[in-house]
Amino acid sequence: MQKAIPSFLNCFHRLVCSVIREGRQKDKGSAEDLPVVLECARLVERMYSHMALRAEEFRVFSPFMVAQYVMEVQKVTLYPAVKGLLQEGIYLILDLCIEPDIQFLRASLQPGVRDVFKELHSDYVKYHKAKHEGERRYTV
Repeated sequence: MQKAIPSFLNCFHRLVCSVIREGRQKDKGSAEDLPVVLECARLVERMYSHMALRAEEFRVFSPFMVAQYVMEVQKVTLYPAVKGLLQEGIYLILDLCIEPDIQFLRASLQPGVRDVFKELHSDYVKYHKAKHEGERRYTV
């Protein structure tokens, strides 16, 4: 399986790019395709959660998945519902990143993309990580 992960991630990245492209807020037209895009975004989030469960195989690739996501999201303005689903999925991938990975992303991303990553990471720490730490405190 280790040998197939890069090919799988390449295909999955193309899928994520498609969902981002279709989930962008368009200048003209209606949001009639939004239910289909939302279902696709839900499925992408679900795939991210499956990858997060296989942490030992995907941990090495997690900073690159986050970088690819941030670079694509930086190009468009997404519908809030689509953005929320995709962010929840990428938060699960951020759970796999260790501190050197976060520092690597902060240092290596281009300036415009770096700002998007900083915002994503601060939201991750504020909402996702804090929520899970709170849940851990209250579980036996």
